[in-house]
Amino acid sequence: MKTQTAAAKTGSSVRTAGKVDEQILRVGFATIGISSCVIGIWALISLLGGMAASGGPLALIADWLKAILG
Repeated sequence: MKTQTAAAKTGSSVRTAGKVDEQILRVGFATIGISSCVIGIWALISLLGGMAASGGPLALIADWLKAILG
């Protein structure tokens, strides 16, 4: 009987470790997803701010080319 009890305890701890691994993966995926969204929103806001500061999309492209080429 002692052998069966020890085997049952080992089996349950393995299942718990599997659940912990799943939770860690979920948190990791969520963190990467949220970070990607924040970076994308920041890039869009920066682009819109640059367009507003330069006077429109064509002026933004012209100013960008001046900065890169000149």
